[in-house]
Formats: sequence, structure tokens, C-alpha cells
Amino acid sequence: MKQLLLGVVLLVLIGIAGFFYRNAIEGPGPIVACPLDAKLCPDGSSVGRVLPTCEFAACLAAEGKVSYSMPAGYTADENAYGADTSLLDAFVKSSLSENPKHTITVREYMIPEGQTANDVIIANTTFYPSDMPAESMDQFEPVTVNGKTYQSVVIERFEAIVHSAYFLPLEGKVLKFEIVEHDVMDWMEPTLAVKKLPEHAAFIQMLGTVSY
Repeated sequence: MKQLLLGVVLLVLIGIAGFFYRNAIEGPGPIVACPLDAKLCPDGSSVGRVLPTCEFAACLAAEGKVSYSMPAGYTADENAYGADTSLLDAFVKSSLSENPKHTITVREYMIPEGQTANDVIIANTTFYPSDMPAESMDQFEPVTVNGKTYQSVVIERFEAIVHSAYFLPLEGKVLKFEIVEHDVMDWMEPTLAVKKLPEHAAFIQMLGTVSY
């Protein structure tokens, strides 16, 4: 009698184990958990990753202020602010050589009466190291990121530095997003795909999070 009872109990346990094993194999996979890292927002707050794609959430825009999610590794550059009243935000990230650092800056230019956004873009673009001012919008390339069209231009390619600017025309003003990338070993190559540089690719993703 005891052997029969033990046999029944064993069969029940085997059945339960088989049920859970089948569910584990055929049922839905485990819940995905996103990494716990965060991105710094311009106002000093941070945002985490969200399901289902684990992309960083967009920063919340303060009233009347532009907001965006900074690429990983960038921190606020408190030493960048001074007499330049157009400067809204400045961030830095260590490069391979530690110093100088990669930089991202954001500026805001009001459109004077009688002028256009293109006038402002041209007036605030200078090519280095020649110190030659921009002459026409033909020197810029329109780039659409997440529904927003930026006017992009490479300002400088010199001694492993690539300096680019993206202008975003808005009502009554123009925003200028700049990135200076260091340690670009093939900076002299005519076929260099600037937009595919690691820092630049992350920068373009940042532009996709811009809100205002």
C-alpha cells in the first residue's frame, strides 16, 4: 500500500515538473529589464531607459526652453559660460587622449527683424582653420532627424579634429548644436563619413530627442 501511494505521489510530481518545464519552453519569454544607466538632461535631471526598446526617454522640456537627452558619458561643462550670451548649454566627454575633450554646445540666436533664419545661419558659421565665413546655404546639407530638419555643415577638419554644426530654425530664433570630435585618425580622408563617427552618430541620436 505504501509503495502504491509513493508511486502515485511520484507520478504527480513528475506531471507537475513536466507542466512547468513545458511552460518555460513554450510559454512567453522572461520580462526584459533595461540597463539601469541614465542620460543627463540640460536642466541637470536624468532620464532612464524605457521598454520595449530600452531607448532613453526624452528629457522634459521646461517652458520656453529647449530640452534633449545627452549622449552617454557627457557631463556639464561649468567653465564654458561667460560673455557669450548665446550659449545655452555646454557638455564635455573625455577623449582617448583625455585632454582635449569631446564637446557638445547648444546656442540660441534670435532672428532680427527684416532677416530670415538662413541669414542667421550664414552669419553664425565660420570655417576653420581658414577663418572664412559661410557665403550661402548651398554650403549646408539638410538633415531630417525624428521629423525635424536641421541644416548641417562641417566647420573644421584639422589635425584629428572634426567640428560640425546643426542649425534648427524655429519661430523667431535659430538653435545651433555643435559637436567637436577628437582623435579622428582618418580626418584627412576625402571619403570620411563624418555622420558615422561614433561620437557623431550618438550626437545625431541626441538631435532626435530635441523638444521645445
